[in-house]
Amino acid sequence: MCMTMMSDISQDLLEEILSRVPITYLRAVKSTCKGWKDLLNDPSFSKKYGGKRDNEFLAIMTSGSRASLMSVNLHGPRDNKDLEDPFIKQIGELNQDQIFKVFHCDGLLLCITNEDNTRLVVWNPYLAQTRCIQPIDKFYIYDWYCLGYDKDKNHKILVVYSPMFGRIEYEIYSFLSKSWIVLSFPTDWQISRDECLSLKGNTYFIAYKKMEVEEVGFQEFLLCFDFTNERFGPLLPLPFQCYNQTSLVLSTVQEEQLAVLCKRCDAYETKIWITTKIEPNAVSWSYFLKFDFKVDISGGSFFVDVEEKVAVLFCINREKEKGINNKTYMIGEDGYYKEVDLGESNWCPSMCSYVPSCVQV
Repeated sequence: MCMTMMSDISQDLLEEILSRVPITYLRAVKSTCKGWKDLLNDPSFSKKYGGKRDNEFLAIMTSGSRASLMSVNLHGPRDNKDLEDPFIKQIGELNQDQIFKVFHCDGLLLCITNEDNTRLVVWNPYLAQTRCIQPIDKFYIYDWYCLGYDKDKNHKILVVYSPMFGRIEYEIYSFLSKSWIVLSFPTDWQISRDECLSLKGNTYFIAYKKMEVEEVGFQEFLLCFDFTNERFGPLLPLPFQCYNQTSLVLSTVQEEQLAVLCKRCDAYETKIWITTKIEPNAVSWSYFLKFDFKVDISGGSFFVDVEEKVAVLFCINREKEKGINNKTYMIGEDGYYKEVDLGESNWCPSMCSYVPSCVQV
């Protein structure tokens, strides 16, 4: 009987086999032999590995102090009763301790810890590399922390200090120089929500005009921080009249477009729009999907699949007497609906899409 050795198989087959290895086992696989390590560190392979499959994508879920790698399949059978193969599965636990928040950009995870002394750790799970970022003074857990890059692909971290501590300051850290600079410029707006995300190297926030702060129901806008110019752009319109009584969530679509979900707190109707143009100084929107949804989406997350015309929502269910029950809902046209119970937790699940890369930290 002839036994086939791994060295005898074709390169294409080897890549296909290694592309199916769960990301939590990559470190062990890389240590097996130099050839595998070189292949796994090749940028072209990481692109193939990172969700070029037609039927699924990867996401990072944080809940409490835990971070998990999830596989989300939006192309499974549309059978409400078929829960034997749920559309979302946990692949593995990510072994960074005490994570409060995760911000994803370009395959890197900016981890904000929830220890007494808040720390920033930049982590590439694919390469098993980390870098601890030292502050100018001190990090605070409720400030905004964002990761991006400029036109030359130099990665940077933006810190926006929360006004709850009586100050509004901006600091930016450069991976290239390994140093901080303090930014100072006048603004006529204030960031209004925890919501922010990265798209094409820039970070997008929700903000409102300061002059309206005393008014009941101030209007909100989209706001971009440009990491190339190291400046905020103008307030950009959302595709609806959005006020602070509205649940509003941002998401990305295949790392190319921005999506926004809007749900009034006093109504079930939920709407989603997707950008047709998105730049630091300009935006245009296209209507995507409308559905009725009874669950509170505040603090939650969502993804959309344009081809399947479905949305996946991650949020809390407060019907249980103890703790919080986290659930995932897949909702589409013509009343399509499916849900998966993620278990009890005292924290609302936060999800961000994840595409592995070979960016060094």
